[in-house]
Amino acid sequence: MREPGRAGAKTTAARADTVRVMRRTVTAFVALAAASSLVAAGCGGVAESGGTVPDSASLAPADALAFATLTMDESSDQWKNATALVDRLPGAREGLTDELTSTLDDQGLTWQTDVAPALGPEVVLVVTGDRKTIVLTQPDDEAKLAALLAKADQPVVRARVAGWTALAEQQSDLTAYEASLARGTLSGDDGLAAGFAALPAEALVRAWVDVAGLTPQLRQQLGQASQDLDLGVDWLAAAVAAQDDGVRLAVGVRTPGGNGTEYEPKLVGRVPEDAVAALSFGGTQKLVDEVERRIPLGRIADQVQKATGVSVGGILDAFSGEGIVYVRPAGTAPEVTLALTPPDPDQVWQTVDRLAHSLAQQSGTTVRTVTEDGRDVNLVEADGATVRYARLDGNTVIVTTGVTGIRDFAADGDKLDSSAAYRRAADAVGRGDRTGGFLYVDVDGLLPLVESLGGGALSAGDREAIQQLDAFVLESSGGGGTTTLTGFLRLND
Repeated sequence: MREPGRAGAKTTAARADTVRVMRRTVTAFVALAAASSLVAAGCGGVAESGGTVPDSASLAPADALAFATLTMDESSDQWKNATALVDRLPGAREGLTDELTSTLDDQGLTWQTDVAPALGPEVVLVVTGDRKTIVLTQPDDEAKLAALLAKADQPVVRARVAGWTALAEQQSDLTAYEASLARGTLSGDDGLAAGFAALPAEALVRAWVDVAGLTPQLRQQLGQASQDLDLGVDWLAAAVAAQDDGVRLAVGVRTPGGNGTEYEPKLVGRVPEDAVAALSFGGTQKLVDEVERRIPLGRIADQVQKATGVSVGGILDAFSGEGIVYVRPAGTAPEVTLALTPPDPDQVWQTVDRLAHSLAQQSGTTVRTVTEDGRDVNLVEADGATVRYARLDGNTVIVTTGVTGIRDFAADGDKLDSSAAYRRAADAVGRGDRTGGFLYVDVDGLLPLVESLGGGALSAGDREAIQQLDAFVLESSGGGGTTTLTGFLRLND
């Protein structure tokens, strides 16, 4: 028997946790732009991919596991854009400047006099094949760099390498690095070139990781249980760039067997306009097959089937066609809705129905069927919440926590894909008629939802921060073996 008040206590705790997460998310958005300007501080519109490998790639040995380059030039467009973005975020510049100044003051340093001249216009990070980190720079003032290193908490050794100053924790690391560098560099590596081609030509930070090279070491660190681990990824590249209206994130991933296919996102045209977040996916059968092949489910699969009466394969099959998950404000708790148009809707309907009956049995309730707008809608109650599910148009299966979730999805009217915030976000990443999947968040539109979950208004600072952020979108695109994830956090005008 359920203890009195237990469901209410869980709901209150969940609301508090959600508010903390939302506040941390807002802080992270602010920090992303702000830190970029202070640590690595274009033009508007979509920043085109197609970046080239920088000359500094010649500082990375051919067997390097990772290579990154950071823009430190205060006269660069990237730094100027990032600085302008921070100025538009209430309190961001003051807060970060105060924190940075306080940190440096404790060591008798200032950014402009002591730190900036010691770093130079570009900083390069290299992780060698034996997992040693080497930092390289061309300081404007070698004496400033020496003075800065002298105040480091740990000893740092340095050497001149191809006109750059290389820094490491131990002399043996530098010796091994120079020997490895003499055997060849990453500058002509095809994987590095393909990775940087997926990134913006100009960015605050651009990085590349040899995931295939790291996999054996991951297996060794994770132990015997991970010996079958196969990430199925050759390399990963990423960049953060500042534009005049927001912060752009780009990630390129290379997998030998491909990454699924692009699809035409039709379900987003049925999502109600007031949705504040949506995740669209489709054409994922190949990815589902890869998950089943590469990840040894074993005992987990057995436990899932025992608990739900449904196989893991059946659950994965439900997500093998187009689908969308979205969130809408709905009173004291958000509405969460999942809509699917799978290749085999009959099989997926049976899977959803079995899951519902299993949930009802565990909760001591039953599945009820009611009629709404002439269609059968099934309801199951658990932990004080009611979940509704139904079939639409024969091919669509919908599951929702909202009282009007099914009716609003099926009805005509204003839809998400025609809303101004969504269109701005889609345009920012150049989303066309086809996609590999995307995530959309109406950041300032989350305010009512956050405040309803928190049981009251946010602080003035939190509210100002959210109101300055328009929307965030992350889209997957590309075919063959390379997939590009393009993200954009747009600030309000």
